[in-house]
Amino acid sequence: MQRMDSKYSAMSKHSVTVVCILITYLESNGLTMDRFTENKCNTLKIWISLKRTDLNETRITVLKDVYIPREADSTTVKQILIRSFGVSDVDLILKLRNNSGFLIPINSDLLKNSKQTPYILEVVHVFQHVVPKPRTVAMIVINKSLKSRLQSITKRIERLEAIIPEIKLRHQEKISKEIALLNQKLNFLNQRMLMADSHHWKGMFKRPPLW
Repeated sequence: MQRMDSKYSAMSKHSVTVVCILITYLESNGLTMDRFTENKCNTLKIWISLKRTDLNETRITVLKDVYIPREADSTTVKQILIRSFGVSDVDLILKLRNNSGFLIPINSDLLKNSKQTPYILEVVHVFQHVVPKPRTVAMIVINKSLKSRLQSITKRIERLEAIIPEIKLRHQEKISKEIALLNQKLNFLNQRMLMADSHHWKGMFKRPPLW
């Protein structure tokens, strides 16, 4: 039963949407409808003026009344607006503004208005009102910075290449000094070993012990 109720509910919403689109189409072509149509379809009649900013139009070109189902979602409301005003390009963006010029969401919670205070529907391209900012860092400054860093690195490399022979000489002198010091120590140890080998045990003390 729940599945049947949800199925019939979806069908009824779809039927209301189709009827409202039909009403909008008929009235846009000059055909009259009964005054009780709005209550019968459970819809909201709103007045909307069209502004095609995507075509570089600065003035409002179309003004018509549109029927919006009260329980319709945002996608359905957008489809009704697209069909009512004949917007064929699906890549265009819809913006809805109130009489004061403020952006308002496109849904079924719109307030009822009059022909004298219509909503404004703007049709724009993607990123149409986005103005790119100029570069914050100029390329000339970047080039100067890179050149100065490259010159600094080049000077450091040249300095190292210039002192490489001196480094080799200092390293050789240090090794020679360490070898000379090691030779001195070895000679000293050799003399001590020779002195130790020259002593022999004679078997008796030269002086008698005190005990």
